[in-house]
Amino acid sequence: MSEESLRDELQSERDEALAVLNDITEQARYKSLGDGRIRSPEKERIRLKYLRLIVQTQGERRKLLRDKELEELQERLERIEEQQGITQ
Repeated sequence: MSEESLRDELQSERDEALAVLNDITEQARYKSLGDGRIRSPEKERIRLKYLRLIVQTQGERRKLLRDKELEELQERLERIEEQQGITQ
């Protein structure tokens, strides 16, 4: 498998993971803050669990986005280095 196809596969997996994290976050937000909110006092701890889930998924989302950005910067650097190597 070539390096480019590995990058494409990794990018696809990251995009899929981001989509799943977004879905989880939206569901948790709906259950804890939206119309689907759990309103009975005895179920307040469930609402808190959903809020914690939002925080966790956002942390994971930030990590994936940071990894994606670092990879894009690495690719840019490699292209710049290749261009400089050709012009020098």
